[in-house]
Amino acid sequence: MNKNVIALAVAAAMAAPLAAQAEVKISGGLQAEIVSLSGDNVTEGLYMMDGQEGGNQNSGNWGFLKFSASEDLGNGMKALAMYNFNVRADDGSNGPRDAYVGLSGNFGTILAGKMSSPYKASTVSWDPFLTTSAQARGNYGMSTLHNGYVSNTVAYANKFGMAKVKAAIILDEAADDADSTETSGDHAFSVSVNVPVGPIELALAHHAADDFGTDVGNPLVVGDETETGDFSASKVGAKYAAGAMSVAAQMEMMDYDGDDVDHAYINGTFTAGANTFAVAYGQQDEDATDLTKTYMSVGVVHAFSKTTTAHLGYIGLDHDDGTDDAGIAAGLRVKF
Repeated sequence: MNKNVIALAVAAAMAAPLAAQAEVKISGGLQAEIVSLSGDNVTEGLYMMDGQEGGNQNSGNWGFLKFSASEDLGNGMKALAMYNFNVRADDGSNGPRDAYVGLSGNFGTILAGKMSSPYKASTVSWDPFLTTSAQARGNYGMSTLHNGYVSNTVAYANKFGMAKVKAAIILDEAADDADSTETSGDHAFSVSVNVPVGPIELALAHHAADDFGTDVGNPLVVGDETETGDFSASKVGAKYAAGAMSVAAQMEMMDYDGDDVDHAYINGTFTAGANTFAVAYGQQDEDATDLTKTYMSVGVVHAFSKTTTAHLGYIGLDHDDGTDDAGIAAGLRVKF
């Protein structure tokens, strides 16, 4: 029997007895896009997919099936749990995303398991094309630190005045090179602060993963080699939203063993009735390869209802080496 089907059955079986003690919510959504890709760094043609990054089909996709639970423990404290599957409409495949347990109360929220890093969560939702084939992450607009979910993580979140603070330690469980009987202990750290100031939201984030045991804490490929030595990334961003329009921008400064990689990103949206029009631009500069890569997207999202939307978007990627790529995507997204 398909292992993914077994996993879904196990999750459902676990949720049944939990319902007697805690409030359990099941939610999900599916998205299908028809995408035409062309250019020098992609396999040209017509595809059905659920999002893409750099021509990688279904990378950074949207579809999900989520089991979440909470239980009131009294004295203002709650127990939390979530298991979130990555599911796709094109071929029905799935896999795990978030998987954590935690406690919340007057002290804040503590989570343990697999989840988005604070660095990622602080601004990834600012992208109006997120989880579609026109998204910024993986396409030179936002760094790949905005991808995926980090495992073996302990995170803390709280609100201090207007500031929302999140911090996490990502445990390095890889064996030490000098002594295989111990872990290396080169844990990764991630922290973010989001502060609303009137119609403006300010965001600061930092991620450090020096000598982390795998590339989870340090995922960007620089040139032809994935760096796994000293690594740090800092991000500053601001988003303005008022009425029917919004503008968001961020800058990322990343250091890979002395090789700098910078990302600049900006977008704007305007809503008229059921339609939201969006445009975005990004630029990635790599010292190691002396290359500048740019990203541009433009599109529209039409809301049929609160749970059903359709979108049409164009993405263009340009490299200093003279190569370029482009894509046009039309998609339908349904929540349930």
